[in-house]
This record gives sequence, C-alpha cells and structure tokens, in this order.
Amino acid sequence: MNEEKLAINLPCLERKAESFTTHEYIVEKALPVSNYRFRQITESPMKDHKEIRDNLDCMYYDGLQHHCLLIYDKENGDGLIVESEGYDYARYAQYIPQAKLIWEQFAKNHAHEIRLCCPLEIYLNISNYPRDFCIADNAEMAKYADDINIGIRENDLPEERERGLMHWYHPESIVDELDNKVFSAHCSVEVIGGELTGVITLKVIGDLSADAMARFIKYCSGQLSDGWGESLEQKYLKTDAGEINVSFWNSGDDWQLLPEKDYLDSFTRSEEIGMGGQS
Repeated sequence: MNEEKLAINLPCLERKAESFTTHEYIVEKALPVSNYRFRQITESPMKDHKEIRDNLDCMYYDGLQHHCLLIYDKENGDGLIVESEGYDYARYAQYIPQAKLIWEQFAKNHAHEIRLCCPLEIYLNISNYPRDFCIADNAEMAKYADDINIGIRENDLPEERERGLMHWYHPESIVDELDNKVFSAHCSVEVIGGELTGVITLKVIGDLSADAMARFIKYCSGQLSDGWGESLEQKYLKTDAGEINVSFWNSGDDWQLLPEKDYLDSFTRSEEIGMGGQS
C-alpha cells in the first residue's frame, strides 16, 4: 500500500453507471464503537447486533424519509448508516467513509451551548505563607481572566483539546444520553457579578433530560474535585499579579455547580441577603 496516497474505503465502484441518484437519510443518533466491534458488525451485517436492538426507536420510515442510526468506528472513522425496519440486524444499510469526521463536523456546527457555573478559589503563590492565608479576592482577580484562561488551555492534555471533560466520560450504557448528546465540555473563567467565576461550556446536540443534566453535573463535580480540577490546581498559572493556583472546587457548604441562570439567581439572592434583604 502506498501510504503517500489517499485511501478511501468503499463497498465497490459502480461499473458504467448511468447516473448517481442520492437520497436524504436522517441520522437520529450517532453511536461510536471500537474498531474491533465495528469490524464485527460490518463483516456480519445480517446477524443480530445489540447496538441495533438497543436503538430500534431511532430507525423508522415516516413516509418521506428514512430515519437512521449511524454506527461509526471511533478509532478509524468509517461508519455504517442503518435503518433496520424494526429488526435487530442491518436490514437497510450503507457504508459511509469518514463518518466520524462528518458527524463531528456536523456536531460542531449545529450543537447549542449550555453553561454551568461555580465559584472559584484562587491562591497567590507567596513564599513561606500558609495556603489559607493566600486566598485572593475574586473581584480583584477579575482583571486577570485572560491570563488564567491561557493557563487553563495550556494545562489541557492534547487528547482533551476537542472534547474537554467529555474525553474522560465513561458511558453507563450503549444508550447513554450524555455520551450521545454532549459533544464537548470545556472549562474557563469569566467575570460574573463582578467576580471571577468558573464556567463549563457544553456543546449539546438536541435537548438534555433533567435526569441527564443531573448526572452530568454530578460527573463534572467529580472531575473538578478530583480529576481535571485537581490537576489544574496543582499548576502555577502566570499572571501580572504573580503565580497563582486556581481551584474550580472547594469543600465548603456553599460550593455548587449550577446552570448559568440558576447560578445568577443564587448570586442575586446572596447579594440581597448581604444587603439585609433590601431590594
């Protein structure tokens, strides 16, 4: 094989085709599988497969269009579009070269944003001072938001660049709503209510159920306290104020990760309580 030439996987080339007629098929769900599993499905499409059986509701004909399941190889990128017509095997199917790339490009262009917010703890790096005496004022640190975001991006691993926290997400099942709908989740800081605040920006395809949102907040809270967040808070980020550590999580009773509107509402209530309840 000549590795300097482009290679495209196709079922076959049509011999002396008189025309090429295409039809529009609607992808109701994209399902990534391992290369090993993808080869099993494509080598035996007439066998029953769990991926098809678990997603029968995604595949149907509405009288005008076929609504399909897209199964793609998450390692090598090719895919299979399936409309099983209620059966557990690939009754109607077509091989799609570079399906992963097509799907991810669609997701980037059509996903909508959901933002989650949380309070931050920022520590100044002061020699010979106990950490608890080095906590910075978040309002004072607001002017360094750009510096901190640069540091956050530099801290990300290469494999986190595209999907952020979702790179580390392990689906609970093959029909996991979060895995199927949340394309990416990236962390940053922004000035909200005059204070530097932690923000997680989700790119979501479709709507998340209340249960899925609750599970995602639980997952992110774990990442901020133990995984991605623990890694970040151990790094010294450079700002004009000197080196700092940024923590998206703390053990205080007032820490919470909320959808942006709920966070803004809680922020407003806290301000009103601080003013003695005056409006």
